[in-house]
Amino acid sequence: MELIAQYATPAELTGFARESLADRAVNQFSLARWLPYRNVNDLEFRFNRGPNELVRAASFRAYDAETPIGARPGVSRVTGELPPIGEKLRLTEYQQLRMRNLDEEITNLVFRDAETLARKIAARLELARADAIVNGSVTISENGVMATVDFDRSPSHSVTASTAWTDLATSTPLDDLLSWAQTYNNDVGENPGTILTSTRVVALLMRNEQMRGQIAGSSAALMTLDQVNAVLMSFGLPSVTTYDARLIDPAGTARRVIPDDKVVFLPAPADPMGDSELGATLMGLTLEAQEADYDLAPGDQPGIVVGNFRTTDPIALWTHAAAIGLPIMANPDLTFVADVAA
Repeated sequence: MELIAQYATPAELTGFARESLADRAVNQFSLARWLPYRNVNDLEFRFNRGPNELVRAASFRAYDAETPIGARPGVSRVTGELPPIGEKLRLTEYQQLRMRNLDEEITNLVFRDAETLARKIAARLELARADAIVNGSVTISENGVMATVDFDRSPSHSVTASTAWTDLATSTPLDDLLSWAQTYNNDVGENPGTILTSTRVVALLMRNEQMRGQIAGSSAALMTLDQVNAVLMSFGLPSVTTYDARLIDPAGTARRVIPDDKVVFLPAPADPMGDSELGATLMGLTLEAQEADYDLAPGDQPGIVVGNFRTTDPIALWTHAAAIGLPIMANPDLTFVADVAA
């Protein structure tokens, strides 16, 4: 295939594709709030994986006394390769449009395909973020690629409610949440900043007997969302954040990104331009970005890149997008997942 710039340069397509995802990362693909995109000029990931233990305080000392020697917590250096990801689309209307000299329409369709491809790459990375958050690992099993990155989350941070919350009369979700939040605090020294769950689970909380019993003088069969959050916050828990995104996975199956029977404790979401305690979605340096014909400045090379190609046998126009990336959890015990619904 021959890289061309007749309808748009790679720099223009790349910039447009990245800009099209700027709002989507906050909206549809919102797990980036906890594992935000971070560009790295590399093909590998590296992070320090520690024991996720509480901070050990230093000791006071007397004047003129020797400073005590501290002990380092056990830390392991984890490295690996960032996997490539990408897709290309053929502009099937190209021959007809070219015969009619509709260059402007071809250009518009090329930019449309660039946005579509960028969204598809972002969707796969969102599935990987969900895998990391829910399972404590990322597993890739598609297109001949078999790989697993295990972040070594504590087994005590994956639990099942003793009584499923679908039992509205006898389940005790408030007791469960308080107990799990205490485990979280005992292990990492801070309270969870977010309760992420599905609309289905929120509906169970609205109808639960224990939860409804916390509203003084209320005989309503259904709580409001504001009342649910008021109860949680009165016990020192964060309010619930719902997440119901659905995507088509690489196998072609439409499914939820996070199962609707889970409750997930997370830190407070990171500022879009800030760092997250939990980790990041590292975006590496593709071979395409380093090609001179792409004409990308060194600072713009990491991340999704898009180019326009032409083949002559058969004659066709292609839009090609590529990236190298993976979500990495440096502090996996800042996630806690509970299976709460039958």
